[in-house]
Amino acid sequence: MSPGGEKAARRTRNRMTDDVIATRARALAGALAESGFARLRVRDGETEIELRRAPRTSPAAVAIALLSADPDRAAERPPDRAEVVSSDVVGIVRLMRPAIAEGQELEGDREVAYVETLGIRNPVRSRGAGRVSAVFVTDGQPVEYGQPLFTIER
Repeated sequence: MSPGGEKAARRTRNRMTDDVIATRARALAGALAESGFARLRVRDGETEIELRRAPRTSPAAVAIALLSADPDRAAERPPDRAEVVSSDVVGIVRLMRPAIAEGQELEGDREVAYVETLGIRNPVRSRGAGRVSAVFVTDGQPVEYGQPLFTIER
């Protein structure tokens, strides 16, 4: 056998078939969906499988697109002065008590929630007075960086 021939033959025997790769990828996709991770990479010998979660469209963008498409609901469109309050970090969102609700008037700047990351509380502030027009999260929900939490009309 030529130099390296035995090694090449062993690599060919150990390569995974497309069916085995597809089966493993489906199992990994299920694990990715259940875990809430954004990315998962598995390496087995020479085969490497990496799965990434597609970025989610923000609920605010979906709501605005739906309202824009229906002229009868144009009056329900959020005002131009609506500000989306997003998460600055990845973690678990905790709403302050009493939890804010849609339609609630906020008097000035106040802490409306915090995102807990590695045991550290990162405050989420309203950044001024206004009316809460949408709440996109629930207490204890995992959130990603930049994920919309609330919309406040100024």
